[in-house]
Amino acid sequence: MKASVLFLVCCISSSLSLAHARQCQIERLTATQLNLNASYLSQAATSFSVNCDSRYAIKFNSRNLVNSTGSSYLVNEKNYKLRTQMNISGASSSRWNVPLSQAPTGQDKFVVLVQLMERPTARTPAGVYRDSLYINLMF
Repeated sequence: MKASVLFLVCCISSSLSLAHARQCQIERLTATQLNLNASYLSQAATSFSVNCDSRYAIKFNSRNLVNSTGSSYLVNEKNYKLRTQMNISGASSSRWNVPLSQAPTGQDKFVVLVQLMERPTARTPAGVYRDSLYINLMF
């Protein structure tokens, strides 16, 4: 069985100040797709930097998100699910689907870690298991 998490930068929204055009951008993305091994507690991570010259908020979400603590699941083509846990480091907290306010520090590094929380067995259907991660940058 191969399990994978598809990482998508879904939306980058912006607003402009009349006096000074603010700039924010996502840079140095290390992976656009995370592949988990088909073993209990396997992990995969990606990192990226946000370069902002003003205060901003960042929101992390997942297609299969269960709660604001990062519980989610991977799903295959036949709708079989495997539980995962996602964590954020570098943000003001590791809360999901909540805008996290960030101070303008120049360049902030974020890491998203995904861990398989369910032990695949011989009865686990084979297939590609997926989830999508969305990052919304608001400035």
